[in-house]
Amino acid sequence: MKTDRILGIIIYLVNHDNVSASYLAEKFHVSVRTIQRDMISISAIGVPIYSESGKNGGYSILPTYKIENSEIRSDEQQMIIKALESLATSYTNDTLKTLIEKYNAIVQKEGGQKVFWDFGVTKENADVQSKNKLLEHAIGQKKYVSFAYCNADGKKSVPVVEPLAIHYKWYAWYLFAYSEEKKQYRTYKVARMQNLKETDKISVMDHGDVKVLMRESEQAYYQTSIPIEVQFANEETALMEEYFPGCPIEQIAENTKRMFIDVPAKERLWKALLLSFGNKVKVIGPEEYKKELIQTAQKFLSNYDI
Repeated sequence: MKTDRILGIIIYLVNHDNVSASYLAEKFHVSVRTIQRDMISISAIGVPIYSESGKNGGYSILPTYKIENSEIRSDEQQMIIKALESLATSYTNDTLKTLIEKYNAIVQKEGGQKVFWDFGVTKENADVQSKNKLLEHAIGQKKYVSFAYCNADGKKSVPVVEPLAIHYKWYAWYLFAYSEEKKQYRTYKVARMQNLKETDKISVMDHGDVKVLMRESEQAYYQTSIPIEVQFANEETALMEEYFPGCPIEQIAENTKRMFIDVPAKERLWKALLLSFGNKVKVIGPEEYKKELIQTAQKFLSNYDI
């Protein structure tokens, strides 16, 4: 594909200077004329290409544009690695291997450091991976999808929606979609979808900037949030910060800290996370959430002869 070839040319020129059109034509299995047209396309998208004539001449990218290894700090590289780690829950090893090769091609110079990655970690199950691939295809083709769905409250439905984006949050993959029937944007957890199918219906609707729509939808969702006050032992600080990032912590006693967790009205994950701390964490209020956590714990214990 032209897009893949152009990306490949840019990556190659980031790491090599004075590359001839004939060499690039041979490398990418196209004609010299095609490479010349590609250079025009690359320049048109803002990449500063220049050429030098002569025996050792060829195409280069302005040095000021190149991403030097020294310009990407170690903490920034870790951010990229974390992003790749989250992708590993959904995408195949081969796809990620190619992505990492492209990343290494950009950041590695002589003496630079490559990223070596082991994807033997636990992934989302194969079913979720398969669904994500189908959804990606439907998004690219602007086709509607249908599926059986059961939400967190146990309510069942069979939505037919236009998929707009899949994204990873709260340790799971979600679909952001438009429901023509409801005239609303909705979010669905991919793992809860059953009998997912791509339909023949093609969307003609222009949704504008999907990222903006997702942000607005999430803001509306979190407007239902209620701050829950929890107190916990000092030694649990690291885990509390990991599970509830961005929530301020206050030291209220020698060995006790306090945190306010913003929990959306229908979110249930907070209960599982807090219960995992045992007697190291205590919910102070609101009273209804305190009772809800107690009831959840009691229902869990009722399964056992205690």
